[in-house]
Amino acid sequence: KHLPLSVTFIRNMKNLLTLVFVMLSLAASAQSEVNGYSDFADRPMGTVSSRIIPEGMGQIEAGGYAQWLTSGDDPVPEFSYAVPIGLIRYGWKKRVELRAGAQWAQSLGALQKARFGVKWNALPQKNGLGISVNAEFETSASQGLSVGKAAPMDLRICADWNSFERWSARSNVQLYAGRLRFSAAAMCRAGRQGWSMMAETQWDAVQGWNFHAGAFLAVNDNSRFDFTYFRQSQIEGIDAALNYSLYQLRFGYSRRVFAPERNSSAE
Repeated sequence: KHLPLSVTFIRNMKNLLTLVFVMLSLAASAQSEVNGYSDFADRPMGTVSSRIIPEGMGQIEAGGYAQWLTSGDDPVPEFSYAVPIGLIRYGWKKRVELRAGAQWAQSLGALQKARFGVKWNALPQKNGLGISVNAEFETSASQGLSVGKAAPMDLRICADWNSFERWSARSNVQLYAGRLRFSAAAMCRAGRQGWSMMAETQWDAVQGWNFHAGAFLAVNDNSRFDFTYFRQSQIEGIDAALNYSLYQLRFGYSRRVFAPERNSSAE
């Protein structure tokens, strides 16, 4: 649902800015020198890594976004947001990970969509290179938990490379609801205070090219904050001739659970 520029819009913006300010404050207060690499989470990137959560451990990746939809004929953008967006990952076997994700409408409204799937590590990391197969079914409240023809399947081959010092890169070849997609992302560690920079591009046969960039702040080896910007060049279901553009500011937090707390500076 989109909201016009009004009192409600201003109130929602204040709530979002307050949430982002709280996250930044928490990140600043928790920041310390981190020698480990922070590329352990899939979110907020759309490109899934090949790595598997260690057996018996779990990981929570949560966040949200503020979105602006603009039209070339209308100077006032339509505003909406989604909080929270979540992904839960669990290491079921040594090379198998179970995954479940969900997205709610704004103001913690109705469930918009949910995903359930599994990731299998086909080629464990060797010389920094790894390959996995990720399969997920997507459903919505109207569809229920059916995995029949009405539920789109997201099947992708995930490859990544990691120097475990400064650089990492990942790419996906994806088949989603019968449509081919491709995505690639690169990440670079910036300094020794836990900051990393990220850039990502995605191509879809219907939506065209998208751009995604931002920064991560690792609190320690098991948790990090993320702040990113996303732009979608073409919107599915809307005629490209209407000259619509979609922008998002994304924010989130990822944390590994059932894992021993470890801070690199203390070590």
